[in-house]
Amino acid sequence: MPVGLTFDAKPGTAAFRSIYAAAFAPPPWHETPDQIEAFADRLASHARTPGFRCDAAYVDGEPAGFVYGFPSPDPWPDDRLYRPIADAVGDLSMLASRFELHEVAVDPRFAGRGVGAALVRRLTAGVGASWLVTAPKAAAAVRLYERLGWRRLREFTVRGETFRLYLSPDS
Repeated sequence: MPVGLTFDAKPGTAAFRSIYAAAFAPPPWHETPDQIEAFADRLASHARTPGFRCDAAYVDGEPAGFVYGFPSPDPWPDDRLYRPIADAVGDLSMLASRFELHEVAVDPRFAGRGVGAALVRRLTAGVGASWLVTAPKAAAAVRLYERLGWRRLREFTVRGETFRLYLSPDS
C-alpha cells in the first residue's frame, strides 16, 4: 500500500467529482463538462441504492481515488449499459446475485501507486462474487483488474464502443 494512503468510507461528493473529472476528462475517455456534471447526479442516485458501498483514498491528504458499487439491481434496469449487458450475457442469473463494482476512478497524478488496487480490494472484501464493466481502451484499468485476478466473461458493443464484462476472482 502506498505511503500516506488513507481512506474515507463517507467522502463528500466534491471529492468524488474532482477525482472523476481528473480521471475521465483526459484520454481515453474524453468526457465533457456536461458528462462530468451528470456523474454527480448518477452518484447521488446510486447512493440511495440498497447495499451501496463506497470508499475514497487520499494520499497525503489529497483526494486520489474512489470506488463505489452495490448489489445488482432487481429487476434489471433497462438503461445506459444494462440492456447491452443483458443482451451480451443472456442469462442474467449469473449477475443477479452479485455485487456490481460500478465506478472506479483514480486521479492520474496518483496512478501507478497502488491506489486503484487498494480501493478495489477494500470495496469488494466481504461482498462475495462481483462484476464490473470497463472498456479495452482503458488499458490501465484492464491491467489492474486482470492483475487482481478478475476474469473476462464477455465483450460487447454499445453505440460503436467496445466494453468488457469482468467477474471477480471469487466468482
